[in-house]
Amino acid sequence: MSLKAVLLNCTLKRSPEPSNTQALMDIVVGHLESLDVECETIRVVDHNVPFGVESDLGEGDEWPMILDKILAADILIMGMSIWFGVRSSVAQLVIERLDGTYTTTNEVGQYPMYNKVAGVVVTGNEDGAHDCSGTTLFNLSHLGFTIPPNADTYWVGDAGPGPSFIDAHGERHPYTLKTAGWMAHNVVHMARILKQHPIPPEGNTVPGAMMSEVTDMAPGQEKRMIAATMGEGRRWWWRLGRD
Repeated sequence: MSLKAVLLNCTLKRSPEPSNTQALMDIVVGHLESLDVECETIRVVDHNVPFGVESDLGEGDEWPMILDKILAADILIMGMSIWFGVRSSVAQLVIERLDGTYTTTNEVGQYPMYNKVAGVVVTGNEDGAHDCSGTTLFNLSHLGFTIPPNADTYWVGDAGPGPSFIDAHGERHPYTLKTAGWMAHNVVHMARILKQHPIPPEGNTVPGAMMSEVTDMAPGQEKRMIAATMGEGRRWWWRLGRD
């Protein structure tokens, strides 16, 4: 069974500057490729991706190209560095741009990230890995991605300033190596399951009335809560559990 994975490196460093996050992501790529997964890594800051919550912000916006690759893939891995204890601003940007997918559905009426699997890679020289992983995996699950067990791998250094992943030889760290392998295998296991047995479109599809309302919303408005603001929202929402 052929699978595709897109790995978004949300480092703040532009190519060709070495990326500690990429070094750990490369270990994950090695596992994925050993499982016959076709991988493509994208360093987001190498592209013109403006801030926003729409899928296409017009001329010069390169996010639609990245989004098309995500939509064509079975697996999304988000890699990020830790800054001031939280995920990098680029990782936050990616999540905000993914918000634009709430305006569309897949062919059976679910959010377009349904039946795709996600995982997270985090590096930093202090604490914050659990916060980055937990927040990002939660966001991705709300977007429709399936999150398997042990869907993250990370490396952090000692408290205070110090060497980062590459200089500290983080590639030798037993726990990081173990979790990188577990995460890679589990996203593949889950992607294979979903490829053969997609999540049924029962009780989780977006009503047509909601989609038409979303299309008419002003840019930047929160789309997930439209059901609560529609005049007839409660009626069709109540019917979802009874049809």
